[in-house]
Amino acid sequence: MNEHKPFSPESLTDFTIFLDRDGVINLPIVDDYAKQPSDFILVDGVLDALGKLQQMVKRVVMVTNQQGVHRKVMSEKDLENVHLKLYNSLKNKGLSYFDASFYAPYLKEESHEWRKPKNGMLLKAKSYFPDIDWTKAIMVGDSPGDMQLADTLGITKVKIANPQFLFDNQDYTYPDLGSFVAAMSK
Repeated sequence: MNEHKPFSPESLTDFTIFLDRDGVINLPIVDDYAKQPSDFILVDGVLDALGKLQQMVKRVVMVTNQQGVHRKVMSEKDLENVHLKLYNSLKNKGLSYFDASFYAPYLKEESHEWRKPKNGMLLKAKSYFPDIDWTKAIMVGDSPGDMQLADTLGITKVKIANPQFLFDNQDYTYPDLGSFVAAMSK
């Protein structure tokens, strides 16, 4: 694990953080999906980490593949309800929601431009926020696709450890989002 501090807190004020959802914000469900709010369980300490992160950087954007919608194991309304649980959890802590949130409901086999590791969701974020500078962006995820996505735009890659995925294509590794934020704030 690369434990040295990648940035100083002062240098982060112009940064955009892109966060994967499953495995970073909520506990992953192996070979299944958070199809309803009761399936969506936040990682311990993630709300505090998100609150600190929001104070440190210019913006935080969630980007998540959700092929369960296309597979019809969940509807877009189900996904909305899951994200509403996240929104309410943040709101109850006095925190704002993400500056933007994108999901790709497409099947992996489709190779759709929005589905990670393709960069359509990040390019869409840039269309909303033209001042995003890829050299001042960080992709935080737990899968090889998250790191491959970051590579397409030259973004710094932060891996959140997940025993489900074994790969070594990241710039930094942390056990969870809270550890990453703590390292950034020192």
